[in-house]
Amino acid sequence: MNFSHNSDVIPIRGEGAVNGIQISICFPAVEHIRQDFIRVRGRHPGPRMTVISICGNSNRPMQRDTMYAVWVAPLLLIIAICPTLAQEPEAMFAQVGKSVRFPTQHGIEDGVYMTWYWTGTGLNDQPQEVFSKHGLGGTDIKPPWKNRVSVRNSDYSLIISNVNGSDFGYFKYELKEKQTKKAEKEYRLYEVSLAPSSVVLSGATLALTCQVKSGTGAKLTWLPPETADSTRKSDVPRPTFSSSTLTLANMSGRDKGVWTCSVNGLKADATTTIHVIDLSPSPKEAIYTSVHAPLQLPCSISSPVEWEMVLSKGLQGGSWSFLPDPGLEQVPKDSHLLASLSANSTPRWNITAGSRMDGSALEKGPQGNNLSLSKKAVTTQDRGTYTCALRFKTVNLERVIKVEVLQAFARPSTSALEGQSLNLTCTLGHSLAPEQEVKWIPPKGAPLPAKGSSPQANTCFIPTLSVGHRGKWRCELRRNGTLLTYAEVLLKIEPVPVDVWLWVGVASTGLIVILLIFIGRSLMRRYRQRRRTQRRKTRFCCCKDPNPQKGFYRT
Repeated sequence: MNFSHNSDVIPIRGEGAVNGIQISICFPAVEHIRQDFIRVRGRHPGPRMTVISICGNSNRPMQRDTMYAVWVAPLLLIIAICPTLAQEPEAMFAQVGKSVRFPTQHGIEDGVYMTWYWTGTGLNDQPQEVFSKHGLGGTDIKPPWKNRVSVRNSDYSLIISNVNGSDFGYFKYELKEKQTKKAEKEYRLYEVSLAPSSVVLSGATLALTCQVKSGTGAKLTWLPPETADSTRKSDVPRPTFSSSTLTLANMSGRDKGVWTCSVNGLKADATTTIHVIDLSPSPKEAIYTSVHAPLQLPCSISSPVEWEMVLSKGLQGGSWSFLPDPGLEQVPKDSHLLASLSANSTPRWNITAGSRMDGSALEKGPQGNNLSLSKKAVTTQDRGTYTCALRFKTVNLERVIKVEVLQAFARPSTSALEGQSLNLTCTLGHSLAPEQEVKWIPPKGAPLPAKGSSPQANTCFIPTLSVGHRGKWRCELRRNGTLLTYAEVLLKIEPVPVDVWLWVGVASTGLIVILLIFIGRSLMRRYRQRRRTQRRKTRFCCCKDPNPQKGFYRT
């Protein structure tokens, strides 16, 4: 039997197909077209499709198709086996709005022509040129891709930024030298879908689902943000295939940030940003300040969300309250309100009269989530505990801040005269912790305190003041060598007035004159006493041969 046939091999594309071949075999005297479609699955996880179109004479008796079967049966077997031996396109993954890079695996030498192609997943989609490189070095990016495609100069890898939904398909590059194909590489880009950014209230439960739209069995792994604590990281499920759901219960401000769904071990990432309406953590340590220094009480919503979003979560109000330190005297021991917040469209603190607080930070912030209060100058009466609170329908959020105020003072007074003694004291109103210490720093050029008054002591005693002691004495509060805060006290040391010295001189002169008179009189008295003593000791005697005289005579 005489017959001829034409055979064309055409690459085809289809949704869910990784690779396929369409073969048409036509016989002469065609009166009717008979089509048989055979789907052959290979050893690879991705489906392959071979479409076989056989054209023949339907009026020919079946017994005369023996030669037809002899020719076509082996051909069908080859067609079924060849796709399984064909090279699979390498799977790549991307998220809509993100970027993806297709690397080259061949060296690009001078004189080599290179072309990047894109082909959709439809049956009738034809390859479209994306980028081309001339053998002499010139490059060209086609208009539909110009604003989103770039190529590395080092290896001509293709980079697509801001991937959109129509980009998912096949990307392929060809290398030609003198019109002869030298090498090629094909990729298949799959979409990774992940829920968009969301805002949740602290304490709520959130479910995140990551899915790859393919049958490649991509391995998915969840990566929490760096701010997540160890407990939350242990909640992340083990790597799964194709689809993975992460359930986050009892959300807090630590869970805010970028959650990542990693595909095939960081080969591609899909991310989503989670905003949690929660108050930022309280300071781990007390806030240290000093008398007359400003005070900042930090409190804010942990995520930068709009105020309308906070209201939509059921905000009922907020407040700042103050509980004085138990050691303070003449101060009420119970908590009292400093400021209140209403659930209005315009956020504003209503400051309690007499509290001297400033809540303008809430109005100045563009997001309306800065709930901090401030005070220009504090006193010892501001020592205590401050509480920032937000009330929602389902949960109450509170943060507590401890404030310590350092005070430095001089006794009996900061004003003194030369020669007087003075005692400097630096205190928090209670005894210091073992790891805390106070260090005194005198004014520049001032003499050091007297021996026995250590600069590290809580107090500093100056037995004899001089003009050199005047100036600012600085008291530093340190913890393990780290400066916490400092306070200063200004000493005014005045020299003794001139009129006082005049009186001292006159008095001294008078004392000297009186002393001289007393000494003179004492000397005269002693002299007279000596004279009298000598007269009392006059001796009389008689001679052996006395002259006949009457009476006695003086020798």
